[in-house]
Amino acid sequence: MPWLHQVFEAFEDYRRQREREAAERDELASQQREALKIFENADITDDDIEEDGRGKKRKDKKKKKHKHRKDANND
Repeated sequence: MPWLHQVFEAFEDYRRQREREAAERDELASQQREALKIFENADITDDDIEEDGRGKKRKDKKKKKHKHRKDANND
């Protein structure tokens, strides 16, 4: 009955692998919670929000003002 021992060994390997994966998931969730806690406590100003991904502040484009002229020919 060596096949029975192989079945039990395979089941034990599967159980250990599932326990290892559960521990890794718990560790990752813990790291994510810690990062979220740090992020929530960070002092974020409006200047930080307006920066683009390259670390440079974006500049707002100036709008051109159009002067409305009245034609002298129009009555």
